[in-house]
Amino acid sequence: MHDAYEAVPILEKLPLQIESISCYDNNLLVGTKQGHLLMYCITPQQGEQRFTVRLLKSNKHFSKRPIVQMEIVPELQILVSLSDTVVSIHDLQVFNLITTVNKTRGASVFTLDVQSHASLSGNVSTTLRMCAAVRRKLQLYYWKNRNFHELQIDLGVPDIPKCMVWCGDSVCVGFKTEYFLIKTETGSLKELFPIGKNEPRVTKLDDKRLALGKDEMTIFIDFEGNATQKFALTWSDMPITLEYDSPYLLGVLPRYVEIRTVESRSLIQSIGLSKPRFITSSRTGGVKSIYVASASHVWSLLPLPISEQIKQLVEQKQFELALELAERSDDPEVLRKERIHHIQTLFAFNLFYQHRFKESMDLFIQLETDPSHVIGLFPDLLPPDYRNQLEYPDKLPDLTGPDLENGFISLIEYLTQIRMKLVTDMTKQVQLQTLPTDGSSASVKLSQRQQLQIIDTTLLKCYLQTNDALIAPLLRLRDNHCHLDESERILKKYQQFSELIIPYLRKNLHKQGARCTRMERQDSSPTQHFGASL
Repeated sequence: MHDAYEAVPILEKLPLQIESISCYDNNLLVGTKQGHLLMYCITPQQGEQRFTVRLLKSNKHFSKRPIVQMEIVPELQILVSLSDTVVSIHDLQVFNLITTVNKTRGASVFTLDVQSHASLSGNVSTTLRMCAAVRRKLQLYYWKNRNFHELQIDLGVPDIPKCMVWCGDSVCVGFKTEYFLIKTETGSLKELFPIGKNEPRVTKLDDKRLALGKDEMTIFIDFEGNATQKFALTWSDMPITLEYDSPYLLGVLPRYVEIRTVESRSLIQSIGLSKPRFITSSRTGGVKSIYVASASHVWSLLPLPISEQIKQLVEQKQFELALELAERSDDPEVLRKERIHHIQTLFAFNLFYQHRFKESMDLFIQLETDPSHVIGLFPDLLPPDYRNQLEYPDKLPDLTGPDLENGFISLIEYLTQIRMKLVTDMTKQVQLQTLPTDGSSASVKLSQRQQLQIIDTTLLKCYLQTNDALIAPLLRLRDNHCHLDESERILKKYQQFSELIIPYLRKNLHKQGARCTRMERQDSSPTQHFGASL
């Protein structure tokens, strides 16, 4: 877990009971059970008092009944609200009533679809559609000339909708017992799954996905109703409502707000609040404002700086989430790429420490890490003096038995791929990135030939440990670069005399080759084997 948000009080002990909230820019609208509408300007500032809160407007006669739902469309400067079971539209600046959609009387919920379109000349136009649930019918409207007009005939549904969200050309509806996906053009219904014991919840995510609630779980589907993740996200309690702030999903639970990731479903943070019930958000100039409210209090959820979150995550070795945040950073491009490379490097080594060798090697290839740093992760492959100079993020694991063999197999695959890249140009000088241990980077220049010598010699040692049938084909390669002295030492150690002949002959060392042939004959004689067995 790490701190992703900080809850800052905005309104405390409001004398009116909050029934709904909505926001845009620096403005927060509060609808009350008494039918009052309040509009506050929330201005961030430095110091202990994090915000200046100013009441801009108050309309005590907005409605005679509770304002149960509000949606703001800043592009059109209108406020769409549901109160006394009818949908009304007000001017966002002065709260004057523009129109009441009388046909929606008896409505239980509505959903809006706002789309912005840019023309070839650069002009941006906004289209607005509304779907209102009136008893067992869905009414569809479009906005034109400061009024809602019927889009098509009403669609019949099997029960009274409890919640719904517009998604493409469909509306996802939660009824009392189950969820349906309803095509707006045809009215065809696609049954999804039962609700469970709790009230239905549907939340639209930014990337054409929906989050549907089932008791303590949230299930993710696409706009066609297909599951997008194998496993559901499970909360600590039944969420009342949800809000998506990529990569986080915020769940308003009875006693706190719980923050989890969508992809890994990990618990990130729990923020204790007194009986939270509502959540809303808006984005202005790349900055997202999130507000949570109870019946009498409102809090702002301030995201901690991404750099601070990344630091916490790296310390906790949560590299995948750290990378996701680093990708979203507003840092200059050069700094952002350096940070991502640094985190990926730490992640690659951490994968190795977890014995996830294949994943680790694949990432090393992607990062173009110095092969000697990768080889140095294994015992007895590099000269001790050289290996001791290498620095790693943590103490290297003690690999033995099957773990060591599996590591060698992945290393062989890694070195083979690196070798194929190097042999294409023997004269090119490359600058390879070494492991950044303090956030900075160092580099070492090695020729292709020097790198191939290290790689081929290491492959020889790995084959001796895993599959000695591959030793001779390696040594016979025309472009083989095994270090002669080290190859001689290691082959003699394992009594691979027939293979040792190959590098001798390649180097025209015929005397050593003849001596090696005699040693091989002696080693393979029956007397020798009998003596060894005794």
